Amino acid sequence: VPDLKYSRTTANERHPEELLTVKFRYKKPDAKSSIEMIKVVNDELSEASTDFKFASAVALFGLHLRKSTYIKNTTLADVLNLAEQGRGVDKQGYRAEFMRLVKTFEGSL
Repeated sequence: VPDLKYSRTTANERHPEELLTVKFRYKKPDAKSSIEMIKVVNDELSEASTDFKFASAVALFGLHLRKSTYIKNTTLADVLNLAEQGRGVDKQGYRAEFMRLVKTFEGSL
């Protein structure tokens, strides 16, 4: 079993551009050995869709609410920045309402 790529605290220093790695191994029914497929996904949030950016903002806000260890150096300003990038066409006003919620929470701290 190979070493885990991201398990050490220095992993981000060694792979700063990588968001995740997916390893998949399969074996055909009549084969004797398996085939491994590896896909590395780079951190390219700037090229993400507006929906993905907004969903990321909501997820990051949830992590902040739970005071998760996974928030690293992010702030509520980062949540608002992502939400603004992901606002897109907001016909119902739900995304704007989310941003008001984050601002209100930020002001209460």
